[in-house]
Amino acid sequence: MDPLSLPPDELRALGHHVWDRLVDRWEELDALPPIAPIDPDFGRHSIAPCPDHATDARQAIDELFDNVLTRGQRADHPRFFARIGSPSNPISVLADLIGTGHNAFAGSWTGGAGASALELATIDWLRQWMGMPDTTEGILVSGGSVGTLTALAAAAHDRAEDRDQATGYVSEHTHAATTKAWRILGFNPANLRVLKADPAYRLQPSPIEAAIRLDREAGLRPFLLVGTAGTTSTGSVDPLHDLAEVAAHEGLWFHVDGAYGAPARLTPTGKDLLTGIERADSLVLDPHKWLFQPYEIGAVLVRQPGLLQHTFTLDGAYLRDSHTGKVELREFGPQLTRSARALKLWLSLRVFGLDAFKQAIAHTIALAEYAEAELKRRGGWEVVSPATLAVVCFRRRGHSDEQTDALVRAAVSDGYAAPSTTVLDGRSVIRLCTINPRTTEADIAGTIDRLEQLGR
Repeated sequence: MDPLSLPPDELRALGHHVWDRLVDRWEELDALPPIAPIDPDFGRHSIAPCPDHATDARQAIDELFDNVLTRGQRADHPRFFARIGSPSNPISVLADLIGTGHNAFAGSWTGGAGASALELATIDWLRQWMGMPDTTEGILVSGGSVGTLTALAAAAHDRAEDRDQATGYVSEHTHAATTKAWRILGFNPANLRVLKADPAYRLQPSPIEAAIRLDREAGLRPFLLVGTAGTTSTGSVDPLHDLAEVAAHEGLWFHVDGAYGAPARLTPTGKDLLTGIERADSLVLDPHKWLFQPYEIGAVLVRQPGLLQHTFTLDGAYLRDSHTGKVELREFGPQLTRSARALKLWLSLRVFGLDAFKQAIAHTIALAEYAEAELKRRGGWEVVSPATLAVVCFRRRGHSDEQTDALVRAAVSDGYAAPSTTVLDGRSVIRLCTINPRTTEADIAGTIDRLEQLGR
């Protein structure tokens, strides 16, 4: 008897029970708070000790649903507007279940030819949508942080022999994942130049060029320029074509952080706004954001063929039987053991079709524009950063920073919607990120209603 299994009929019943509970959750999601209130009495001491003997499986599953996973954010909630959500979709959840059920491995061709081929195909779809060359290579990772680390490791392998003298250039609004990767990779933290953005929160060429001149005069070695296709705070897009020109002229590696914003290129509005993204030497984007996948799935695209393999290749006697002459994805990134992340993206695209994804992205862009128009129509609100790539920032006229922060805390505690705050030009502002295709204009209007009521 296998001590780590159950009879087939019991497994089937448990599977039906789990899926029923998930569907119930999705049906009830709109009535739940987007972020569960924090229970100060809940902690690791609240988790029962590990049992020595078997317990009731259904009861344990219900404990997960009722007492564990109810605590925290519901990033797929239609009124979760905080930070960057993860709208997800049920078909991708099934794909994750299928992949986990097969214990699918995507680190080698021998270990997972099907999973590897699927990943190569979906990477190529992403490459095509971003307009990058046919020779572009890539890999799926956990998300933007590991994606940035992977891309910058390849850039360093190619361009930065002396990491103590290498310098990089980022905007004040560049995601902190870049700073983190810079530190992890052993670059001198003092040589990452954080440059001031323009009034529209975009990084312009002139401060970059001035900083490069000063660094070269000081004997340093400029090597990296980071552009952002959708900043987290405002959705602003750096002038990517202009930054690509600077990078080409100065011989810098041009990395684009499109973790949330890059998929907007699938829409006419986004394609115009993201002109130049196709010129990136490396690009990061997260399908678990604006391609509506559940956590975790990020993607790295690198223009130079063979560079990922040169950077991450590994060997060992224990791997000698798994070399096939095919693509070994363990050599394209930091992981040897890799799950089959591509399954969920592939299956949801296969079921719904790309047009549905395009429509969903366009709808969510329009939601932020509706929110901006509604704020202006009502009066009493100041739009600090206009709607860009489904993000809009604003504040109540006459409110202090403390009142703005308190208003957002009150809104989250109220449980109807979950906005967040950020800081722009030294002021605290309210921020809505509307990338969930299940969000409606009524959700937006209702959220502004609640903010007005709470603000009184």
